[in-house]
Amino acid sequence: MRILLIAHGYPPAAAGGTEVYTRELARALATPGTPPRDEVIVLTRDADPCRPEYSVSRRADGPVRVVGINNTFQACVSFEDSYANPALLQIAMREIAAAAPDVVHVQHLTCLSTGLPAGAAALGVPVVMTLNDYWMICHRGQLFDLNRESCDGPFDGGCSTCLPPGALAPPAVVRAGRVARASAIPGLSVVAHHATSVFELFTPAASTKEATLQRLRHMQAAAAHVDLFLAPSATLEERFIRFGLPRHKLRRCGQGINLGRFAGQRRPPAGVLRIGYAGGIIPSKAPHLLLDAASGLDPSRISVDVIGQASPFHGDDDYAREVSFLLTRPFVRRIGGVPPDRMPGALSSVDVLVVPSVWIENAPFIIHEAFAAQVPVVAAKLGGMAEMVRDGIDGLLFEPGDAGALRAALARILDEPELLARLRHGIRPPLSIEEDGAALREIYRSLARSSHTEPHRVDAAPARPRVGAVVLNHRTPEQAWLAVRSLQTSAAVPDPILVVDNGSGDGSVEWLRAGLKDVRVVVTGSNLGFSGGCNAGLRALADRRVELALLVNSDVVLRPDAIAVLLQAALDHPEAGVLAPVLLSREEPDQIASAGISFHPASGRMRHRGAGRPLSLLQPSTPHDVDAVSGAVMLVRTEVLQRVGLLEEKFFFSFEDIDYCLRARQAGFRILCVPDAIAYHEGGRSIGRRSSRRVYFATRNHLYLANRAGPSATFTSIARAGLIVGLNAAYVVRSRDVPLVGGLAAVARGTWDHARGRYGSD
Repeated sequence: MRILLIAHGYPPAAAGGTEVYTRELARALATPGTPPRDEVIVLTRDADPCRPEYSVSRRADGPVRVVGINNTFQACVSFEDSYANPALLQIAMREIAAAAPDVVHVQHLTCLSTGLPAGAAALGVPVVMTLNDYWMICHRGQLFDLNRESCDGPFDGGCSTCLPPGALAPPAVVRAGRVARASAIPGLSVVAHHATSVFELFTPAASTKEATLQRLRHMQAAAAHVDLFLAPSATLEERFIRFGLPRHKLRRCGQGINLGRFAGQRRPPAGVLRIGYAGGIIPSKAPHLLLDAASGLDPSRISVDVIGQASPFHGDDDYAREVSFLLTRPFVRRIGGVPPDRMPGALSSVDVLVVPSVWIENAPFIIHEAFAAQVPVVAAKLGGMAEMVRDGIDGLLFEPGDAGALRAALARILDEPELLARLRHGIRPPLSIEEDGAALREIYRSLARSSHTEPHRVDAAPARPRVGAVVLNHRTPEQAWLAVRSLQTSAAVPDPILVVDNGSGDGSVEWLRAGLKDVRVVVTGSNLGFSGGCNAGLRALADRRVELALLVNSDVVLRPDAIAVLLQAALDHPEAGVLAPVLLSREEPDQIASAGISFHPASGRMRHRGAGRPLSLLQPSTPHDVDAVSGAVMLVRTEVLQRVGLLEEKFFFSFEDIDYCLRARQAGFRILCVPDAIAYHEGGRSIGRRSSRRVYFATRNHLYLANRAGPSATFTSIARAGLIVGLNAAYVVRSRDVPLVGGLAAVARGTWDHARGRYGSD
């Protein structure tokens, strides 16, 4: 089998329990001589500030291929980007499509993108996910709040204490602050800090609550694309049932360990009780409890090895400073960070391991490692720790957060000479990574067989309709190439893909034919405008028996799962005649360019819904009716084409999309915006952003559309025309993109041409 593992880090750069387990599992599945040998690819996140953001690295870890996508969050400008990163998702989906796995096993998605399960599912690949912590429920991952207390998560009304309001700052504020902090100008970083503080002061708590609820709903939707969840503890299983996972999609599982790493380790005798702690110096892990407890014991009888490093806890350095004096006690040996390969030796030099965490741990990997090293564990009686440690058999349990109770447990080991040996004798050998791999392999095979014999979710009956795509090019061949490649690397690839060259006359035809495979280039011979060029492509699709036509402008790039999501919406809503994704700005990739269009026939007023707002604030999150959608990306049923006809070519450029949607609605079809489908639109590439021609077409065609779609009473039409002309003139006066004199002249010319009925090309 070809297995793709996804994790947020990979050793040696990352050495947490999940990362180490991912590496050991990958090696066990791919190791020659372990029949059957699988081909294993790991997709992970790199965090190298010296590399370009989102650059891809490729390396070999023995028999395992590792693909890393660099993400240092320098390109993230919103809270949503921290978990649903569209730019990273697009790159990751290209890697997944190229790997062509039989199964995808997700270990963690933090620092990557929550769109990966949906993308894999849309490719028809079954998805397994191990629940290693609470990250899908809580953005901090541990259900542990800023007051250093366990919490219940955002289920009942959202969270207002753990998400700083600054995380909801507009992208422009985030970018300006980032530039200011990086600047060498004295005082500028202080100004940026205070500017953020002012923004936080005026951000209501309700906003942060809603953002956490929006994240929770997003995670629940993302989880729907996972075929099977593996829960290493009953604690995790119970929490995620409340999260909304159906019981039939949850399975309890053990996690294996590479026992070979611990073979041959020896524990030399010592005259003191050697106590170990292994983990981060962070408040949720609570090493201060151990240090406090040990301070009440006879220092001549104990030593405490602290294995791990201090690091900011979600940006907070206070805890490390608070415990620093405890780490200077004479019985404390501060070991620091230990790479995974040296952990067996570090554990073999202690007599007992203490796991004092105050957060509801899942199934700590360090307990598996301790048992593999024949080290009893003293742990807080909480969550997965209490499930793994059998009190009085292979370790001791104490009340969470109680340093006195922990001290009493350690005193028992000191004062009862036979207790340590008895606990060590009670340790059962942990599950080996080879046994774990064999069990997982059977799960993978079962899911892969099901995916080959049954339709996948995205392809659920009725069968996915056939879609053909038309990409329109006018003197932007590089952009058209990018648009086509985004289609060809999609989870659902259109067939056929046609590129209409709309009278470019600049070598675009030859360039595109040479640079694109499996694509037909249709040549119009002259510039027919947007409407005429799209119609040429639609006519060329007519004999290809497609059920849906996807119109794509050359300055658009679609997210890998966008087409599959649109097709699923078309299946779910057969009455929808035109469907479209949410358009995001390619320059501001978290900012909405259009979430559908509102049009008021009486006034002629039109607006792009959600324009300028962060994607995280988009409501509703399900397919919803709109008056019209942008023609930049538009999925049209052939039934609509048969009943309504083609685009009106008199428009030539702009407003033909609104006109077409209004005609489709009049014929009884719904027009849907599908928020889970995302595309990135640059705008203005073919005609030029600063061109007065844009203003000319906008004025003339807006007037023409209003006459076609609005009331025809004389007074109403005159007032409407005056409003439209005034709006376009006001745009010119306020815009920095359009020259004032040329823009006002374009408004006048567009008005005059409309008055005399002159349409088409200018």
